[in-house]
Parts: sequence; C-alpha cells; structure tokens
Amino acid sequence: MDKVAGIEQAINSHALWMSRLRQAILDAQSLIDVEAIRADDQCEFGKWLYGSRLSDGDRASRYYQEVNRLHAEFHQAAARVIELAASGKTRDAYELLYGDYITMSGRLAIAMRAWRDQLRATVQ
Repeated sequence: MDKVAGIEQAINSHALWMSRLRQAILDAQSLIDVEAIRADDQCEFGKWLYGSRLSDGDRASRYYQEVNRLHAEFHQAAARVIELAASGKTRDAYELLYGDYITMSGRLAIAMRAWRDQLRATVQ
C-alpha cells in the first residue's frame, strides 16, 4: 500500500467508527475489548503508521507527527465512549460521542487529508 492510499483508506475506515460507537452505546456492550480499541497501533492504519513502510523522514515530518498524535487521541476517545456505555452511563457516552469524539475525529480527518495532499504534491 502506498502512502497516499494508506491515508485515504484510513480516512474511510475511521469515519465508520462513529456508527460503530453509536451502535455500541445502543447495545450497551460490555464485552468489547476496550484496551484493543485504546491501542492506536492495532487498527489497520495504526499498523501501517507504526510499520516499516514509512521512512524515518516520513516520521520526522510535521504531518506524520500531527496525525500520529491525533490518531492516538482518537483511539483514547473511542475507548472512553465504550467504557461509559458499558458502565451504563449512556447519556455521558452520547455526550462524549457527539462532543469531544466528533471534534477529535474531524481534526484527525483534516490532518490526514493535509498529509495526503502534501504527499501528492511531492510526487508530482
């Protein structure tokens, strides 16, 4: 997977998390592995982000640094939504989902698009 394709795939897959989290709140699922959600290196994008396909130069870029930080915060927020839902704090889970989580998700998408655009510009 090339860098631009990896970022585009991540934008799409992370956008699906909103509906997954909303369903988890509705189902009040307590069997979801919160620590697996919290781990930002376990999703496909996280594996790619931390994997060997990116160079040290890629990792040193401000784009990578911003996406890496926001991606970790995204996973933290998603895990917190699940924790709240599983503990029966449905209202708090919804408030987080439609507040900080949605803001975090938007910031991550913007940062990923900026990185993608920068990579496209350097290829041309």
